[in-house]
Amino acid sequence: MTAKPKILCISLGSIGQRHLRNIRQLLPDALIAVWRQHTRGDSAIPEGANQLLGSMEEAFAFAPGAVIISSPASEHIANAKPFTERNIPVFIEKPLASHALEAYPFSSQCRMTNGFVMVGYVLRFLPALHVIKKLIDDGALGRIFTANIQVGQYLPDWRPESDYRGGVSAQAKLGGGAMLELSHEVDYATWLFGFPDALQCSRAKLSALEIDVEDSAHIIMEYADKRVLVQLDFLQRTAHMAVEIVAEKATLRANLLKEEITIFSPEHPSGKKVECEKLPNGNDIYLRQFDFFFHKAFSGYKAKYSHTAGFSEWASVDSAMQVLALVDLAKKASDSGMRQIFEKQITKKGMSA
Repeated sequence: MTAKPKILCISLGSIGQRHLRNIRQLLPDALIAVWRQHTRGDSAIPEGANQLLGSMEEAFAFAPGAVIISSPASEHIANAKPFTERNIPVFIEKPLASHALEAYPFSSQCRMTNGFVMVGYVLRFLPALHVIKKLIDDGALGRIFTANIQVGQYLPDWRPESDYRGGVSAQAKLGGGAMLELSHEVDYATWLFGFPDALQCSRAKLSALEIDVEDSAHIIMEYADKRVLVQLDFLQRTAHMAVEIVAEKATLRANLLKEEITIFSPEHPSGKKVECEKLPNGNDIYLRQFDFFFHKAFSGYKAKYSHTAGFSEWASVDSAMQVLALVDLAKKASDSGMRQIFEKQITKKGMSA
């Protein structure tokens, strides 16, 4: 790149601040502007940024080459649409929106844009999940019967420096709740196994947390030949991320926080470790995500990771919209107490399925 890249960051909560630091690390010479929509009376330019903007008009005048959106889920599409309409590359933090109905028209519009649009399901960049996906795709486990995907952490421990009650996760109006905030697991479940034919769900607020959303959910995804259980919660006092796959030849168990994969089989009843690249630190996965986004957004960007140029497993607007549709249907299944049929709305090519 000859000219300095110009990047607009919309909103600057905790994840937005992380993104700003990572943008500056990957693109130290970039011109970065921040539009903090809900901050009033603070004119200080955020650390790592070059400008602080006060309106959409100022954002357009800045003429960004790429836009990073980290606002509440309820505002994602309204923030993104003016830029995708102008063919500007846009990164949208997950989930794509609060409800799938908000996303359908936007998804159609994105398929007509020349700008790259990506949704921040960052676990797509976790090497351990790529190892698991390859084992599945190569048939190393044999036919899969069941899978159990789990994630949980006590909500007040997420960001100890702030009051959890004021955060997005705790508020329905901002797109909170375990099912949306922890939809990374729903996304990678569908990435590994595809979208289900039907589903059942039970969601609830079981704790004394001061929130108006569910703090736990159990989604049973039904396929013709297997069942996948996705368990999400704001309750576990120690962080937990795991997946277990029961298959014809072996059972796979993975601790995704430790990035360890073990296969249990008649040949290895005590378990055999699977070789897996480990990230050097907890932030590296976010750097990998933005390395890929900038590779797609800016011609001439020099990728920092060897795998970036050939990476193809990122979350598109269409796939993220399907995840929203699945979450919406799971909520309906729980609230009605009835099993629901999942009708796939969009294929990879954007046509009705």
